[in-house]
Amino acid sequence: MARFAMLVDLRKCVGCQACTVACQQQWGLEPEQRFTKVEAIEYGEFPNVSRKFVTTQCMHCDQPPCQEVCPTGATYKRADGIVVIDEDKCVGCQYCLTACPYGARTYNQEKGIVQKCSFCAARLATGKEPACVSTCLGQARIFGDLDDPKSPIVKAASQPGVLKVKGTAMMYIPPKGLNRADLPADATFPSYVSTWKGVVQPAGKALLGLTTGAVLLSLMINSVTHGKSDGEGEGRS
Repeated sequence: MARFAMLVDLRKCVGCQACTVACQQQWGLEPEQRFTKVEAIEYGEFPNVSRKFVTTQCMHCDQPPCQEVCPTGATYKRADGIVVIDEDKCVGCQYCLTACPYGARTYNQEKGIVQKCSFCAARLATGKEPACVSTCLGQARIFGDLDDPKSPIVKAASQPGVLKVKGTAMMYIPPKGLNRADLPADATFPSYVSTWKGVVQPAGKALLGLTTGAVLLSLMINSVTHGKSDGEGEGRS
């Protein structure tokens, strides 16, 4: 069985956004919908300013919090490590958006469902690379099977300076001067996810019905968690 992963060599990323656009075209996304994002980070003071780029997307966590909170089983992790969404099962409750520590999910208003990067699973099934990989002008993206010695990612992952985001299927080679804090953090499992999974989610199903309960309770906990974050932010200087 394959064990898919992606490495992004940020030393080669020029911030062209080709990966973002290719992904949008591949999946018919609206301009505001982005499975792949490119953030520009500036360093120094004028006139000695430099700019570096960091790309982010679904990190395909080893233990995906989004899977744990999904009330219908629409989100699940495949045996090859890819986290996918069964759109036919998604009820659009959006609680997975709150549970995701990377902000990698987007809500499709027209379809009423949540969507995200799937490492282009449909393309992989036909022997193609993910759209973002095949379109990268600087060849900064390397994708493959970590259990296949012939896969290009195996060699790439053994290079000096490779930083693996723990608990995920993503790796980076940061450029000189980029702080670790500017890259996605190692995967964490929020405490409120366990509460939702063990107590709130079953109660919501039993008392309010699957769809209604999921929507109302996710909005309630979403408000609580965001309120907590806002409160913590007010105390900082």
